Amino acid sequence: MTTAHQHAEAAPTSPSAVGPTVTIWAAQPPPGPAQEWAEYATEVLAHAGISHAGSDAGDAPSGVVLVTSPVTPADAETLAAWVEQGGALVVTAEPGPLSALAGVTTGAASSTAQVTVHGDGTDVWTHVPPRPLRAVGGLALTPAEGTTTLASWPDGSAAITARRHGDGVVVTFGADVLQSIVRIQQGFAVVADGVPASDGTAPIDDDILKAEDGMALDLETDRALPPGEGPVPDDYTHTYPPPSAVPMFDQPHADWWRSLLLQSVWWAAEETGVLVPWLGYWPEGISAIAHMSHDSDGNKPEDGQAALDAFADAGVQVTWCQVFPGGYGPEIYEAITAAGHEHALHYNAMHDADLASWGWPQIRAQYAWAQAVTGRERIVSNKNHYTRWEGWTEFYTWCERLGIEIDESRGPSKQGTVGFPFGTAHVSFPLAEAGAGRTFHDVLNLPLHTQDLAWAGHASIRDVILDGAQAQHGVAHFLFHGPHLNIRPMTRAACVELADEARSRGMQWWTAERINTWERTRRGVRLDVTATDEGWTLRVEAQTPVTGAAILLPAGVRVTGPDHTLTQAVRHGRTFTELAVDLPAGATTWSLTR
Repeated sequence: MTTAHQHAEAAPTSPSAVGPTVTIWAAQPPPGPAQEWAEYATEVLAHAGISHAGSDAGDAPSGVVLVTSPVTPADAETLAAWVEQGGALVVTAEPGPLSALAGVTTGAASSTAQVTVHGDGTDVWTHVPPRPLRAVGGLALTPAEGTTTLASWPDGSAAITARRHGDGVVVTFGADVLQSIVRIQQGFAVVADGVPASDGTAPIDDDILKAEDGMALDLETDRALPPGEGPVPDDYTHTYPPPSAVPMFDQPHADWWRSLLLQSVWWAAEETGVLVPWLGYWPEGISAIAHMSHDSDGNKPEDGQAALDAFADAGVQVTWCQVFPGGYGPEIYEAITAAGHEHALHYNAMHDADLASWGWPQIRAQYAWAQAVTGRERIVSNKNHYTRWEGWTEFYTWCERLGIEIDESRGPSKQGTVGFPFGTAHVSFPLAEAGAGRTFHDVLNLPLHTQDLAWAGHASIRDVILDGAQAQHGVAHFLFHGPHLNIRPMTRAACVELADEARSRGMQWWTAERINTWERTRRGVRLDVTATDEGWTLRVEAQTPVTGAAILLPAGVRVTGPDHTLTQAVRHGRTFTELAVDLPAGATTWSLTR
């Protein structure tokens, strides 16, 4: 069995696979220039800390088998026999020869539509979205007798199904779950202004190319008003501060798709006696975190000092994005460093100064400028001024060349696009373009959710964003600007109140650099399970020490071995046993029993 890379480009220090709990069946490179969405399965599993590997011809199925690309009739026979004997199968590709095993026939293709996930009458899901999800790509499924419909397309045909076959189970995604995650998170290539919302709340046609212009989510159907707000006045005008609450992207659609895929793996494993441990997204006991960034627009020392004072009152260390041209002066930069804030780049491509345009020479020069004015040689984080964006992934190649390891540019610039315009509260490595000679870019994407509460965003959106990030165990990202913290008392108060609210929910405030370090460190941890006469042996291998690692096991599992603590933790609506431990570098083993 060959090891599925855990991002050869994105995480080159990841340990090699031994004894994977998920097998990606016969995943092959794309045959031509078409984008291969199936490759993204490795990112979903790597971010969840689930050990996985690809299959070679002749391999026997093992663990939970995830089918991400079409299989041959011979593969289908092998998998059918295996499922009948108690195997667990999750199919995200066109079923083809697996249709009889899955208990479905396939129908019309869908380019994009909303999918309703059913919360009643099935034990597969432990957590379902409160309203339909945007799917990008997929096929209608017609279930045979004995096949359960787990989600439906608008015409009533099945979008996800489950079936028992012999002693095993099969979950089949008609909705293209992997393409949906990538398209929603990364959007489409930005080459022109996007189409604005018909209600005037999201005028993205502003002659400025930016991330929102490539959104895959729909401004008309994928937004909702914050609870208790609305309706939007007939005379609404996009002014500052917002005259009323407006529809927002209230649900992290990509995260919901990721959660549904993981839930199907855990359910299939539970039904067939497979143990699938995974690694908590954050340290022990933490279900989600918060992140605050600051953009130094204007570079006025009085605005910088006002921001320093506001963040001190809030008790938050922020990622301070420094924008060219000009500068605060050495006193403010030294105070930013002394306060423990992170110096980051705020790449300016707004054509308002020399070097302030889109391109590699410009960002390279601005990076050198930021190094010089801040006195910090290693700058690892960036956010693009005005969320400027062009193309699809070329920008990530510039970040890689500079040494920027985490980017937080992908977010809203308009009142009606706040929330989760790219459907996520999670960090992720972006999928590269077809033919790029790589699979992933070595730059974490950290989503942005809103700017300047009580000025650029209505106060009612705050808790919707916090709720969404907590529900998906991600990070809630709030941006503030010094001029507004300086001259707008309501925005300053909103900053401090936000910090307190997040802490009251148990969310810690982390800088982008800290998030980047944590994510890259945890991806160097490998969890492998070996069956024994009494239960299982859990072998955990860490490239470097990890303080406060949270290893999540099925509820009720008993653990014997090196020092650890056990608590219950609910993640994605499922109760797990959290094994909390400070991992040393190297291998550590525990014995597990039911």
